[in-house]
Amino acid sequence: MQRLLRPRKGVPVSGHKELTAGKPIVEGPIPSELVFPMMMHSGVPAEVCVKVGDQVRIGTQVGRAPQHISANIHSSVSGTVKAIEQRDSFRGPTLSVVIENNGLDDKQWLEPLDESISAEKFFGRLRDAGITGKGGAGFPAHVKLSPRNQRHRYVLINGAECEPFSTTDHRTMLEYAPEILHTVELLRRLFNTEHNVIAIEDDKPDAIARLQEVAGDLGYKHIRIRKVHGRYPQGDQGVLLRSVFGLEIPQGKFPNEMGILTSNVSTVKAVHDAVFMGRPLVRRVITVTGPVIANPQNVLTRVGTPVRELVDFCGGFTGDVGKMINGGPMMGRPFSAPEIPVVKDTTTILCFGAEARVRPEERACIRCAKCIDVCPVNLQPILISNARRAGRLDLCKVLKAESCIYCGCCTYICPSRIPLLKDIMAGLEQLRQSEAPRSKPQNSSIQL
Repeated sequence: MQRLLRPRKGVPVSGHKELTAGKPIVEGPIPSELVFPMMMHSGVPAEVCVKVGDQVRIGTQVGRAPQHISANIHSSVSGTVKAIEQRDSFRGPTLSVVIENNGLDDKQWLEPLDESISAEKFFGRLRDAGITGKGGAGFPAHVKLSPRNQRHRYVLINGAECEPFSTTDHRTMLEYAPEILHTVELLRRLFNTEHNVIAIEDDKPDAIARLQEVAGDLGYKHIRIRKVHGRYPQGDQGVLLRSVFGLEIPQGKFPNEMGILTSNVSTVKAVHDAVFMGRPLVRRVITVTGPVIANPQNVLTRVGTPVRELVDFCGGFTGDVGKMINGGPMMGRPFSAPEIPVVKDTTTILCFGAEARVRPEERACIRCAKCIDVCPVNLQPILISNARRAGRLDLCKVLKAESCIYCGCCTYICPSRIPLLKDIMAGLEQLRQSEAPRSKPQNSSIQL
């Protein structure tokens, strides 16, 4: 009998996944105008490589990665480049390419590859196709899956999806199990890894059963489907590595430096499409949900689609909207402009009613230490918060604020309603600014 893998800390949260977990993925709207921010990934913004008036097809590159930690960006429709200008995005005002859709859906795919490819060609395809992490961070896949030592022993595919409300990974596992397993098997062969695991929380028994069934049918004997305990934030990369393999990643290190290749199940599906079908990352599944969405759904959405179009596609709002969130309620970021376009790392659009505007009153800390008890990376959130409020950035550093994984467990559990995560993030931003090298401003249209 399989041992249920539990995280050491974290919090139990209500999933609210019943709104969309049972709903198949549906093709989403195709807007007449789409917006492609040059900053829709971790690292350096892409550089615009088209001009106003250019004709593009689905898959035409409109943004070029200027550095290793960056990503190419491709059009998700065919049409005309209408403008290149600053537009609002989830990462703030960003230089963006605006494309007017001609409705023809002409395509410009890459050449499909097969299982005989080398590791170098594999990485090149991920880079050319602009594949980035689809779990929320948007880290370029050609960097994350590149080997940094001679021996890789582990492949860990993250299907936990612990964030409440989101069901994009769940539905992707149910509906694209063969493609996911095919790609994991490719990784196993490319790197000759010994341990190959797809980890899924125990609240998704249908996804676990589906992947086990397909793995058996296709004869993938070296891939294990592991059930893990559904306790937030089980889906965090470090937490999951600890739960599944008992491995700890030191601060400042990446898993691939330690012989571990990690990815999200939805990213693996995008890798499959890029390698075996030649498709750049131009669309993704997004869960559109929340108490004020008329018909919550999992929508296969073209990158660059304004949020408003997705909401309308799901029946619109049923009442006054108090808060819109890019992502889930624990780690997502609020936004106010429905014209903002969804991008490669948009997992969920979550909408709450007017009651969400009411902020709970903050009270004095009662020294209960709950925030310390639940922190998955063993920080002392209240002390970091106090240090930041006192202007003691030196103490924030001593207290290892940089190790925070932004899970929000501390804020969630605090009975005094202290915005601990907000304080920690503000302290970290102040630290980065104070430590950033001073340089002369440069004339550039690229927004860093």
